[in-house]
Amino acid sequence: MIVSNRSQSANEYVFANDYHTSSERLQLLAAIYDPVTRMYLERIDVARGWLCWEVGAGYGTIAHWLAERVGPTGLVLATDLDIRFLEPRRTATLQVARHDIVRDALPTQRFDLIHARLLLCHLREREQVMDRMIESLKPGGWLVIEDYDSVSLLPDAGIDPPERPLRAASALRELLRSRGVDLRFGRRIAGLLRARGLQQVNAEGRVFMSMDGSAYARLQRLGLEQLRDDLLNLHLISPEDYERDLAALEHDFVAPLALLWSAAGRKAM
Repeated sequence: MIVSNRSQSANEYVFANDYHTSSERLQLLAAIYDPVTRMYLERIDVARGWLCWEVGAGYGTIAHWLAERVGPTGLVLATDLDIRFLEPRRTATLQVARHDIVRDALPTQRFDLIHARLLLCHLREREQVMDRMIESLKPGGWLVIEDYDSVSLLPDAGIDPPERPLRAASALRELLRSRGVDLRFGRRIAGLLRARGLQQVNAEGRVFMSMDGSAYARLQRLGLEQLRDDLLNLHLISPEDYERDLAALEHDFVAPLALLWSAAGRKAM
């Protein structure tokens, strides 16, 4: 496989993995969303002997699960710009490599499955990256993309009075937009797959209600804390409102998380 050792990219992830709480945040993402991802991949019936590519593999939990699924006759390639959390998972059937999906040469193999979760919405070249993934599929191979729609299900006290819109959450969405993040990308995936001629396209969304003290609220808090300086320095929120909203996540808080869309399509034989 052709994989570069490039460690930097113009597509730097907003939530960089070198932050001191990155490990906890990635573990929370895995705990919340891995069951959703596994259920979706099980429907595709990932089988023994498959060759899989996990793009933007993060903490590596799905890559590890895929490696167990494909068995000793299969292979999983797990790639990311930052592989610090992937290295410990390296095995004979789980290869780990640093790779920039936007700019680096594609692996030479043709994959039975390519999967990416919470990656493409952060890339300005997201549609070109989708094209590159499709190029790397074998005929009959599956592409599975999971990403957020962060604006279709916002807190609404008119529906449920305890739901509390946070000014910090609104400021975070504004910051992400300014960094080129597509906050509705998850909802667009199925249409993009169909437009590229993939077959058997299907999609479904999953949303969880975040409540004070829950893992969901903790995930939100970690994201806000990591981007605190940017939010305050850009005057997207006042320090007083920021601190008030962090406190709200711990007391009498109810709000939906971003909607996660899972979508799949199969390359023509």
